[in-house]
Amino acid sequence: MKWLMHPLLTLIAGATDSELAKYVEYLKAENKILRARLPNKIDTTEAERDRLLKVGKPLGSKIKDLVTIVSPRTFQRWVQASENETKTSTEAKTAAQGNSKPQEIHDLVLKIRRETGWGAGRIKGELYRLGYKTIGRTTINRILRENGFKPEPPGDWDNTWASFLRRHASTLWACDFFTKPVLTMRGWVDCYVLFFIHLETRQVHILGMTTNPDNEWMKQQARNLCVFFGELDTPAKYIIHDADTKFTRDFRQMLRSEGIKPVRIGPRRPNQNAVAERFVRTVKEECLDRFLVFGEDHLRYLITQFVDYYHTKRSHRGLDYRTPKQVETGEESELLETLSIADLQLRESLGGTLKWYEPKAA
Repeated sequence: MKWLMHPLLTLIAGATDSELAKYVEYLKAENKILRARLPNKIDTTEAERDRLLKVGKPLGSKIKDLVTIVSPRTFQRWVQASENETKTSTEAKTAAQGNSKPQEIHDLVLKIRRETGWGAGRIKGELYRLGYKTIGRTTINRILRENGFKPEPPGDWDNTWASFLRRHASTLWACDFFTKPVLTMRGWVDCYVLFFIHLETRQVHILGMTTNPDNEWMKQQARNLCVFFGELDTPAKYIIHDADTKFTRDFRQMLRSEGIKPVRIGPRRPNQNAVAERFVRTVKEECLDRFLVFGEDHLRYLITQFVDYYHTKRSHRGLDYRTPKQVETGEESELLETLSIADLQLRESLGGTLKWYEPKAA
């Protein structure tokens, strides 16, 4: 490129105004030919845009007669964005210098926003109520903006699906089906297993299994479920299920008649029933996918053994690495300062498929 630019600069340096105009016309014609052989749109990098802005901004409105790599309107938009960015940076720097607060107050504002979703005005009011009155709404707004928050959250911040699950976890159960091929006298058939899982404790209840989950079977499961819920200390109020047609109108109506509200999630939205979906994956990966199942009794035995292990031996990250039984009873593991292999004993179930450790007897 140097061999080209050096004679070009020499030529321009010694040219008159009329000659410069002719040089520019030639370069524009050549550039037009080159552009015709390139794609219609050329994506520029940020560094390339900065370079064009540096040499193009001083030209003012004349740039519209020269720019070809993008439209004049796009170039003008670059100029406006550059000026706004410079202005914002200057204002932020000035505000930071004139309204700086201790780091602990900065962190406190962010903590309150993350935990409550409050806007700047509400945060200021809370800090004033607690006795800290040397911070203004403008400073809180600046802290929020610098960390990616909008000063005033749109709408009802707490009216989200995650908030609904958190508020109702103690009375909320999720349900779903999973299937397992079972070898019968008629050959291989799919067996459908209907289960319910409590969101707060992760307790699992296997309601039933069948090869034909029709409406009559589902109505009977609804009756059985109401009996099971009636024996709980904290009755269920909501049941989450997907849009599967096996959850029939009669099934849902029978639950409503007992004061239980079915909550149907949208189609193809497994994340809205994530706890149940995760159990399906766990029971298959850690147990059922490792067996050939011979009949419903064999399947029922495998699932019963796994659910017991799931409740009492398997820790859960969503429960702070406790078991569902520990959450239900409030028990905690004894805190140990040290632990060695000599202190532990490996236990197994289902032929070594399920494994866990227990302390050796003294």
